[in-house]
Amino acid sequence: MTLTGVGTLGGLTVLAAAKLAPGQADRSPHRNGSAWTEPVEISATPAPPSATATGMLPPRQEIISRYGAQTPHYWGLHPESSWSTFPTGTSLARDSACLTFDACSDSSGYDERLINALREHHIPATLFVNQRWATTHRQEFESLVADPLFEIGNHGSNHRPLSVSGRSAYGIAGTKNVAEVYDEIAGMHTWMATNYNLQPKFFRPGTAHADNVATQVSRAMGEWTVMFSVNGDSGATADADQVYQQFLQLRPGGILLAHFNRPGSETAAGVERALPVLIARGLRFRRLDEVLPATTSPEQPPPW
Repeated sequence: MTLTGVGTLGGLTVLAAAKLAPGQADRSPHRNGSAWTEPVEISATPAPPSATATGMLPPRQEIISRYGAQTPHYWGLHPESSWSTFPTGTSLARDSACLTFDACSDSSGYDERLINALREHHIPATLFVNQRWATTHRQEFESLVADPLFEIGNHGSNHRPLSVSGRSAYGIAGTKNVAEVYDEIAGMHTWMATNYNLQPKFFRPGTAHADNVATQVSRAMGEWTVMFSVNGDSGATADADQVYQQFLQLRPGGILLAHFNRPGSETAAGVERALPVLIARGLRFRRLDEVLPATTSPEQPPPW
């Protein structure tokens, strides 16, 4: 079936369409309905993403040969082999959640107020950074790398939706094939490894859209694709009260997405209001590397 709705991510508002497999529902935060879905129990053999012993990426041609002939059956925000909540088998799902913030492009800025709010409350977070943003904001990026509160995730080389067939999202053209999927992941991964000796464990595609073959490629390259259970700021377009209300939807086991590359937005104001409330509720915050992947993680993340 085809679901169509108005969506906002990365500061863009468009009419978006997602073609889903039979019986599969895309619980987009832009559609009407709950902003939260409880984690789902799943039984599977434990296995982390595959990577070579040295931490280096597998050869490009090997990935193309393995996945190039596969046809995706899902396109959207929560494909298979991606995480939107904690593993249901971890005790951390009882009282903890993850805050994740994206920095999307070179032409955007740096929301120092938001980052300072996290620092003032000693809130750890995973920051998904695009290569263009990192190279344009090198000083800010290096300060985030040096801060143990923050984990740096891979947000791609060119901030493209992750598709093996040229799908697009919010007017942004996606990767066209497995080779381009590889390059979108590998570019930022290699840049981080070469310049900062970082080996990112997690990837989030531009616009948070991917198909199920592309997420398998990401996993084969040693990076889990991470989406979200709560959209915190609608691509940094929400006002402060909307951000506040969305953050209050976060529950134990959840992963929230917001942005720190739009200093002119009201994301920081909403975050400043929400953090004390969430802390008072007893919610604890974790970086993704404290939660995913673990030896207790299922081979496939819980279905959304």
